Amino acid sequence: MSTILLLLLAIAPPATLMVLIYWMDRNEPESLKNVILAMVIGAMSIIPAIIIELAFESVPIFTLPGLDGRFYESFLLVAPSEELAKFFFIYLFIRKKAFYNEIIDGIVYYGAGALGFALLENIFYVLDHGFSTGVMRAFTSIPLHAFCGIIIGYHAGLARFMYRLKPKRIIFRGLLLAYLTHALFNTLVSADSMLTLLFIPLVGIIYYTGYKVLNRGRQMLIPGDQVAQTSATPVVTNSSPATAGGLSVQILVSPAITSNAQPHAIPFTNYRSEDILTDSDARKYLVPKKEKWKAWISRLLLISTGLLWLLVFYGDAPPPDELWELVLGMILLTIIPFMIGLLLEVSYQRRKRRKIYVDDQIPDIREVSV
Repeated sequence: MSTILLLLLAIAPPATLMVLIYWMDRNEPESLKNVILAMVIGAMSIIPAIIIELAFESVPIFTLPGLDGRFYESFLLVAPSEELAKFFFIYLFIRKKAFYNEIIDGIVYYGAGALGFALLENIFYVLDHGFSTGVMRAFTSIPLHAFCGIIIGYHAGLARFMYRLKPKRIIFRGLLLAYLTHALFNTLVSADSMLTLLFIPLVGIIYYTGYKVLNRGRQMLIPGDQVAQTSATPVVTNSSPATAGGLSVQILVSPAITSNAQPHAIPFTNYRSEDILTDSDARKYLVPKKEKWKAWISRLLLISTGLLWLLVFYGDAPPPDELWELVLGMILLTIIPFMIGLLLEVSYQRRKRRKIYVDDQIPDIREVSV
């Protein structure tokens, strides 16, 4: 295959994820020059990581045959060297910069560093091993690096702007989560046995958790010098009024979320007065109507893809030289229904947990049939 096409295959996945992360910071976007520079610095962090891995790869416990050697190598050598290298390079780059002024900026810059590292590493792997490796890594290793960068960046942002009394503990927690995820992933994908299949649910967890953390970071779009003074307790000072059953409705949100939002009325046409509930603080609220069709479709898709994997791999394990080809084919077959099911389930669960608080002291601003 053409070298140019392989290069495009290697560059496209990390570039796409970087665009997604950058887009999430669209309210006060970072300078594109700084983001690209963070990717370059992250790519440079591969140098000390490689030096450390080459220096210690001949240590006896890392050369043990089978799963034991892969476990020690992943947990004691590869994952810690790569995650620490990425973290320190980006930390030194942004720690005193004035443009690092929001929690989500930590996600943007640490995510950019992780994806710069992943991009350079991916070029080497794809040019060396070909098309199938590029496709496999696009859905597995590249999202893993992005996830680790997002997790570390989120905790670094919290440590800088919200938990200034114990920042080291918060950063350590983010590093620990990224390290454990990376080490477990490497161990599973290099197991050369049916144990390798366990990396599939791990990738699903990475997708879901990465999305949740990225979305939560986006909700904290407030300058860092204000975040530390903001209470985590939700308030209704910036809420949006509407009417339901003779009552005015306010959506309960935090000041961090609504700092840039514009008030707007939302009609609630399918509620009755008996739908209004009361919480432990005697505040009235509505629970949005559950979109049960999302739950049915999402669970049907997720269960179907899971059963398909079980049916394919039920019985004798395929030879090691055929295992990765079979796994790649199954990923290409099931990735779209799995992602649709996952997104629908996330949407359903978020709507189910939402509360719309009601205040009967606010004058009606819109007539709504209920």
